[in-house]
Parts: sequence; C-alpha cells; structure tokens
Amino acid sequence: MKRNTYRIPLGFLAGAVYIIRAEPSFGSFLVGAAFMVFGEFIRFVSAGTLIKFEGVTRNGIYAYIRNPLYIGSFFIGTGACIMGRDMVFIVLFLIVYPLVYARTIKREERYLKGRYGEDYERYICEVPGIIPKRFNLREILSETAPFLAMKNREYLTLWGITAVWVIMAMKMFL
Repeated sequence: MKRNTYRIPLGFLAGAVYIIRAEPSFGSFLVGAAFMVFGEFIRFVSAGTLIKFEGVTRNGIYAYIRNPLYIGSFFIGTGACIMGRDMVFIVLFLIVYPLVYARTIKREERYLKGRYGEDYERYICEVPGIIPKRFNLREILSETAPFLAMKNREYLTLWGITAVWVIMAMKMFL
C-alpha cells in the first residue's frame, strides 16, 4: 500500500467499528447532525471555490483559511462521534484525526510548494492553516459555485452523511 493512502482504509475500518459500537439517542442524533451539517457547509463552500491544478486558490474561504476541507471533515467526524455516543470512539477520533491530517497537510504543502513555488510560499505566510483570524461570510458565499462543488465530487460526502444518518436512525428505531 502506498504511504499516502492509509487514511482511506483507516477511515473505512473506523466507520465499520463506529457503526457496530454506536448507540444513538434522539438527542445525540440531533446534536451530531448539527455538527455534520456545519462541517458539510464548510466543505461545500470549499469545494465550490476550489479550482484544482490551476494555481493557488486565494478567493472565497481560501482567503481566510488554507485547509477548510479538512476542517469541515473534522466537524463531520465530530458530529458522527456525538451521534454514536461512544466515548472510546470519540477519544480515539479526537487523537487520531489531528495526527493523520497533520501529516496529510504537511505532505500536501510540500507538493503545492513544488508545484506553485513562491506563490504558495506567500500564501502560507498570508493565510492561517487551521483557525482563521477573521472571515466574511458574505464574501465567502459570493465566491462559492454549487456546480463547482459537484464537479469536485462533494456529492460523495453528502451521500456519506446521508448513509450515516439512515444507519443511525435505523439503530435508534429498530
């Protein structure tokens, strides 16, 4: 297995363990779903701004934060953990996710520095990686194109979230 592909099988394995161990309640479902919707909102506006392989994206949400897709995924994962009500899984997620994605971000930044050079170096100096110093929601939304989010395959995340919701609803009521 390639070194940079471990997070995908790890994610599927974690998902299977999550489904088996989850014990959702109505309240945990609602709170978890709210986190997941917030995370998907971040991912959707990110995917709806990003034009891959055409230079450093500096507009929309990328004017305020370099890694919004990963931040959105973190909120989706946190929401799923809340929904499933498994403290062991929550603790593991909160430890493993930052470790896995810190490595992923470093690898991605090396690639982008090699591809875009000084332009990406300036971007790193100007824009925070994880926590924005400020943001303008109106500007972010004005730079978001839903068709671009779909072109960037964000519908796969929407399908995944829907699947989690259906499975957790079935676990609650069956």
